[in-house]
Amino acid sequence: MQIYRRNFVPQIIFNMASIKYELSKKDHGGVSEVKLRFSYKRGCVFRLRTGIFVPITSWNKEKGQLVIPRMHTKERVTMSLQQSTLDDLRNYLCTASINAKGGENSSYWQNAINVFLNGGPMAEEEEQPLRNETVQEAFDAFIDARATKSERAKQLRVVQRIILRYTLYIKRDLELCEWDDSHLCALEKFLKIEHTFFDESGECLKEWKYLYNAVPEMRPPKVRGGNAIFSIMKRLRTFFNWCVLTGRLSVSPFQKHRLQECTYGTPYYLTLEEMEALYNHDFSSQPSLAVQRDIFILQSNLGMRIGDFYSLTTANIVDDAIEYIPSKTLNESGRVARVPLTSRAKEIIVRYKNDCHLSLVPLISEQQYNKKIKVILRTAGINRVVTILNPTTRIEEQHPIWEVASSHMARRNFIGNLYAHVKDPDLISSMTGHVDGSKAFARYRSIDDTVKKEVLMVFEGMKTSENSTCY
Repeated sequence: MQIYRRNFVPQIIFNMASIKYELSKKDHGGVSEVKLRFSYKRGCVFRLRTGIFVPITSWNKEKGQLVIPRMHTKERVTMSLQQSTLDDLRNYLCTASINAKGGENSSYWQNAINVFLNGGPMAEEEEQPLRNETVQEAFDAFIDARATKSERAKQLRVVQRIILRYTLYIKRDLELCEWDDSHLCALEKFLKIEHTFFDESGECLKEWKYLYNAVPEMRPPKVRGGNAIFSIMKRLRTFFNWCVLTGRLSVSPFQKHRLQECTYGTPYYLTLEEMEALYNHDFSSQPSLAVQRDIFILQSNLGMRIGDFYSLTTANIVDDAIEYIPSKTLNESGRVARVPLTSRAKEIIVRYKNDCHLSLVPLISEQQYNKKIKVILRTAGINRVVTILNPTTRIEEQHPIWEVASSHMARRNFIGNLYAHVKDPDLISSMTGHVDGSKAFARYRSIDDTVKKEVLMVFEGMKTSENSTCY
């Protein structure tokens, strides 16, 4: 097998099979479908459809690939996802060609493409009209195709249930092609008012019970701030982008809909001294808290998102390091994150190695884990006051750090303490799984008082003039 850099060669040769991408001549409002010329073996050359529609002006005909803009925009994200899908499809077909049975027939390979992209066959006609699917039908296919980890599937199911309640709320079972900017705006309004369908005790009001009888939730919806709404809408945008990629839609309704960006306060996290005090605190009288303390410290030494952390097993330990593919960026880059194990992390892993559990360490539910983190910090006397931005009211508030702690703070513990010593986002992102150009690291630049004091030391050598006047 010969492996080439994406920017240099437009095709990969695997044994005798070769693939070259080209655009259809049909213009669908500025986008065109990517087709491929698949040479299975001598005398077996097929032209096949991918169902992936890309901007015509961004296609490099000679290289057979997208020209992705350098600026970090939503168009760049969409095209990066499209190019990644095309690369994955190419590798999949080349691998499948080794032991293919029935590969002399073009329908065999067309079906292989459809199964890879969305789990279902496509019609072989040149111009098949877009399918009349509801969002729910397409969402099921999307989750099956994209949610390779249970945590990711769980997050997407939450969005799917919200969409279903919205369609029940407006009393219309919307098809994909009916979604436009007006429905996205109406959905955002629905997200803002859904908590009002319940009284103060958490009981659903009679007039809205039909929504939750049809689409139940474990917990009543809370007041959603701008960041929570953005998170839901961002996942929905990913879904509609996938619908465009797979030919279900020609244009995403988000093309004309602008999402309000998230607003974050200054990140708060435990200092190295506070983490040391927590680890050394005596929890012998509360052994269950000692276990959760160890797990929290381990997560702080790995810097992983909770979903990825809960998925770890001993198989993820490779040469004294943890290796995993972050679920959040799995479909964008698929890049492996590698975090060398510290001596403390090894100590904790060995401590629970013989326990009867499949995970790397014994785990409780995420909800209970978040509650225990607050308890262990409060018990250990870690009560430094921090200023946070309330995500719902957008007003700053002061709280003891234990009161606002959660599993995600373990990730900030890792990033914040590393960034204070080595201000290299690329180095840290190789361990945390952030995408290139992530804005997350910019928020850590405003909190390093040590660096500020070092910079201001330049004024220490200045002498005040006797004639100077202070205002």
